[in-house]
Amino acid sequence: MQIKIKKSFSGKEVPKNTKFTYDKTSKRRPAWILIKNLPKNIMFLSTRIDGKNHHYKVYLSITIPLFLPTNYTKDEMRKFYDKFAEIYDDKIGSRNSKAAKFLFNKSKISKDAKILDLGAGSGISSVPLVKMGYKNITLLDFSKEMLSKAKLKNELKKCKFVKQNISNLKLNNKFDVIFSIFSFASNSYFNYEEMPTLWKNITNYLKPNGIFMLMGNDFEPPQLLIKKIKSGKYEIVSGYKAQWYIGKKK
Repeated sequence: MQIKIKKSFSGKEVPKNTKFTYDKTSKRRPAWILIKNLPKNIMFLSTRIDGKNHHYKVYLSITIPLFLPTNYTKDEMRKFYDKFAEIYDDKIGSRNSKAAKFLFNKSKISKDAKILDLGAGSGISSVPLVKMGYKNITLLDFSKEMLSKAKLKNELKKCKFVKQNISNLKLNNKFDVIFSIFSFASNSYFNYEEMPTLWKNITNYLKPNGIFMLMGNDFEPPQLLIKKIKSGKYEIVSGYKAQWYIGKKK
């Protein structure tokens, strides 16, 4: 694969001597491009790959120079997160840990509750729960490398791990609590059309009167499935308030 960074679309040119690495497992185009020593505030790239133009964008933050195709597929998103696992805790960790503690402090949940961390990533959201005394936690994510990072954390040694896509859940257990930190933050992962089926599938794995919690969500489950208990906005980092939601299965 021959790849050339042509230019940025953020008002700044990408220096010719900028070093970059990229995904080499995909045939059509890299699922991700990582650029070191990139000038600040570059969010979009134009690339030439095997004679064809492809556009890339920063996915989560302009401070993380890891680029994803603008019209990415779900498989490219998975590969992106496999790479992102290398730096995820340093860039995102404290935010997700704080969010999980906030949600669980908002609810009176038994320490023996069976908990599913949906879209668990590197497990950074479950670490504070273990420290709070929760003993039965399952972490689910579609990224092999993210779960590999989670398994290395001493706090999570007694947890269970499941590699699955949230869109195609097939579990053998039901849970007292299902929570997710930023997996429903936008249509980056899911589109609006697939949400009705997705909510039904998720709630199938929640016990009657089970608790469902979200942080950073643009979506909420329908009242026919989950009765909203409370919701609001939480200033998770200075200047940024994330939407949160807590509901109970009917």
